[in-house]
Amino acid sequence: MARLDDNDAGPRAGIRAGALPLRLRWRRFVMGLSTLLGRPRGFFSPYRYAGSVSGGDGYPEIEAILGTAWDEMESVLGVIAEEADALAAFRGPAPRPRWDQLWFPRLDGAAAYVIAAGSGAGRVVEVGSGHSTRFLAQALDDAGQGGRITCIDPEPRAVLDGLDVEWRREVLGPQHLPLFDALEPGDIAFFDSSHLLWPGTDVDMIFSRILPRLAPGVLVHLHDIFLPDPYPVAWEWRGYTEQTGLAGWLASGAYKPIWASHFARTRMGAAEAPGVADLPMPEGAFESSLWLVRAAQ
Repeated sequence: MARLDDNDAGPRAGIRAGALPLRLRWRRFVMGLSTLLGRPRGFFSPYRYAGSVSGGDGYPEIEAILGTAWDEMESVLGVIAEEADALAAFRGPAPRPRWDQLWFPRLDGAAAYVIAAGSGAGRVVEVGSGHSTRFLAQALDDAGQGGRITCIDPEPRAVLDGLDVEWRREVLGPQHLPLFDALEPGDIAFFDSSHLLWPGTDVDMIFSRILPRLAPGVLVHLHDIFLPDPYPVAWEWRGYTEQTGLAGWLASGAYKPIWASHFARTRMGAAEAPGVADLPMPEGAFESSLWLVRAAQ
């Protein structure tokens, strides 16, 4: 697949900008006021030079690292093309996966399905659940692997009723570390977290305690990752910091990329690929899955 030119793959290619809607400004105000009044609903970190900080122009070093997985991403697109009929049939109802939702759209769902189905996974531990769980469960079921999914999520984005999963209605914490210690090559650690890297958050737990302990060959998924580009302008109000810490893990070589939805769409033209182009893509949805594999130590 040919590379897109610089005009197509700029640092904010395909990322919609615009003024923050009134409802989001109001939500941010309410959460900030609640925090000031003693009921924490977010974080604030003083920085005297905050006025000099911009959203950034991207991370060329990380782009080079993701580019080393070009062949792997083309292979994923090839399997998606082979599974085009099966993917096109994902239209619900629950608990089957469907495409007419914003949370886990087109490239994310298609890649999750083919990667999980081909992984041979016996265990999947998912932090944050919902529509992604439906794709994973469908993949394991169709592959006949008998894999077991454990979901850690205090409030799933989509109902899990009807899925053969173990749901722990909890925030990720140290008590869950044995679940990740038990993962073997081909198993999956699947993260769609708060995306906030602060001391003590779930992202801190993922980066500082879980990723260092996973066995070689374990597959890792992280969602809402736009590397090598910054987060979307439309999401600046969220204050996400996860991919800043993730860049260090990618640079370390401890985890190798095998799929990146945003990279594939903006650099490889994946939205027009066979098996992808005909799938529904809701307005306002962002494709942002990143798949890695733990490298041999």
